[in-house]
Amino acid sequence: MNDYVDLIIKFSEDLAAEAPTGEGALWDYLVRKGAGMLNCPAASFFEVNEVKRRLTFSRSTGPVGKDLVDISFGYEGVVGVCAETKKPVLVNDAETNPLFTGKVDRGSGFKTKSVLAVPAIAGGELLGVAEFINSSSGAFTEGDLKAASIIVAFVAREVYIAELKSTIKQLNLRGESTINNLSGGFIGADLEGKVIFFNPKASEIFEVGGEYLNKPVVELFQLCPEVVGAIGDVIKQGKTVRRQECTCVINGRKKVIGYSSINMKGVDGKLIGGGVVFQDITDL
Repeated sequence: MNDYVDLIIKFSEDLAAEAPTGEGALWDYLVRKGAGMLNCPAASFFEVNEVKRRLTFSRSTGPVGKDLVDISFGYEGVVGVCAETKKPVLVNDAETNPLFTGKVDRGSGFKTKSVLAVPAIAGGELLGVAEFINSSSGAFTEGDLKAASIIVAFVAREVYIAELKSTIKQLNLRGESTINNLSGGFIGADLEGKVIFFNPKASEIFEVGGEYLNKPVVELFQLCPEVVGAIGDVIKQGKTVRRQECTCVINGRKKVIGYSSINMKGVDGKLIGGGVVFQDITDL
């Protein structure tokens, strides 16, 4: 078992060194490095559509690997059983085992003798199935199965994290775009009181540039003390107000500001800061 531990450690160290980015690159790494680690000439990763119950060769390495990519078929064979049960499957007698179907072999000319199929699961979601074919030792062992399960789970977690980061980034970009296109001004600060939002309309109303972004919100006091106070009340006390008015002196000219304060929450619903939405209502 020590040999497997050393191989798994090497697998994870090489992953950190290569630092593949994106889902495709991570599955590429899995089939390439996984095949080498398990001492087999071919490996594939299948995308799974659980609704349509279909499997698609997404990544494949070996003598006919390039010819298999993008080929789809229904749940069948060893990989189909793995996707259906969400459990690893080991078959060392492919020619006679009823779980194995020779459809891909007949179409590609490849000869499958032994198979390891492992579900890639993260966050309770089936991301796909990894398959390793033809152990150079003649047969896969239970140790091979455990090692394969560990590296597949490891990469699945990395893919899941990458997907979460991408989703959060997209949500942040959409939120930032929405804030920047508001018809009114918006200033938001995090729980430490640092300004994280200062949209273009806020710059227009207060006649400043973006110099206050990433600065302590208290530095805005000279522009409009009431706005700073409203943000502080949200952050410190969770207190919000609606439809308030105040007068600020901007470049020597008085402006009447109508404002409301809000809680800012993250995608998980937790409070991440406070903000103020406001308009110049001087001429109204």
